[in-house]
Amino acid sequence: MSNNSDVSPSEQEMATLMLQAELCQSLTHPFRLKILQLLSNGEKNVSQILEETQRPQPFISQHLRVLREKKVVRKERKGNEVFYSLADPKIEKICALVAELIKNQH
Repeated sequence: MSNNSDVSPSEQEMATLMLQAELCQSLTHPFRLKILQLLSNGEKNVSQILEETQRPQPFISQHLRVLREKKVVRKERKGNEVFYSLADPKIEKICALVAELIKNQH
């Protein structure tokens, strides 16, 4: 989204709401939330996520791709391995707030 001064506030607001919806949509799968839970303890590579979740590598990679595309996680190559981490520590807080909200509803 560009910072074009010709864009009316309502269009800017809608663009922001669309981005918020896309981010929230990336968090709607339980396995992606599990990945974020694992990454909240520090960076991990796909092998580590595989070991901790016992899910197939293509399944893990598919969900990591979604999280990367929405800039929820970032990847960093270290030698022959790629490590994933939370793109922003606030993501952990978002997940914790949602979990707390659900807990308080029951």
